[in-house]
Amino acid sequence: MADVRQYSNLFACLYDEPAPIGALGRGTHYSVFRCVEWLDVTRQRLDYPQIHDFAVIWDEDHDERVIEAVERIYMAGLLSPVQFIGERKGGLTAIVAAKFFFSGSEADTAAYRAAIEAIVQGLDDPWPAELGSFDRSPGSRHQNFFEGLIQDSDHRVGLYLGNIDSLWGLGTRPYLPAAPAYFPPPIQPTAPGVMPPPPSRKPFPPMPLAPRS
Repeated sequence: MADVRQYSNLFACLYDEPAPIGALGRGTHYSVFRCVEWLDVTRQRLDYPQIHDFAVIWDEDHDERVIEAVERIYMAGLLSPVQFIGERKGGLTAIVAAKFFFSGSEADTAAYRAAIEAIVQGLDDPWPAELGSFDRSPGSRHQNFFEGLIQDSDHRVGLYLGNIDSLWGLGTRPYLPAAPAYFPPPIQPTAPGVMPPPPSRKPFPPMPLAPRS
C-alpha cells in the first residue's frame, strides 16, 4: 500500500484523493487531515488538547495553495470549528460545525468570518472567504448550508459531505492512547516569580471516548 502524501508540517494527511473522482461539481475530490487543538469546537480553551479531523475539498485543479491558508487559520486559533474547507474559483469556503455557527450572536459569526477572510486576503494571491454550516444531526437540514464549496445542488453536496463525515467522523474529540497513559492535572496560573506546585502522581481513570463534535 502506497504511503499517503503529506502536504504540511502542521497536519497529518490520513487520506488523500490526488485527482477528481466521480461526477460531482467540477472534479470534486477530498483529503482528510488531522491536527491537535487546544480549543474545542466552540473555540473554548481546553485543559488537555484534542484531536481534530477535517476534510479539504478539492476541485479539478487541486490547488494546493489552500494548505497555506489552512495553516494560517490554524496558527491563528480559528480552525477548531472547521469540518470542511476548500478553494473554488479563487475563493475559500470554510464549513464549520453548526454547534459553533449557532453558539453565539450574528455579530460573533460575522467577526469569525471576517477573521478568516483577513487571513486569506493576506495570501500572495488574495481570496475572498465564505462561511457555511454543517449539522450531522437527523432532521437538522435547515442548519446545513454549503455556500460555494462545491458547484452542484445542495442535495447532492449534502449527501457527499455527509458520506465523508460518516466515514471519518470529522470534528474534535479527546485523544485516547492505545495504552494507559498518565495525564497530569492542568497547570494553574501563579503569581509572578512563584513556581507552580509539582503535579500529583495519582493516575487518572481512563478517559471515555466522546463523540466528535
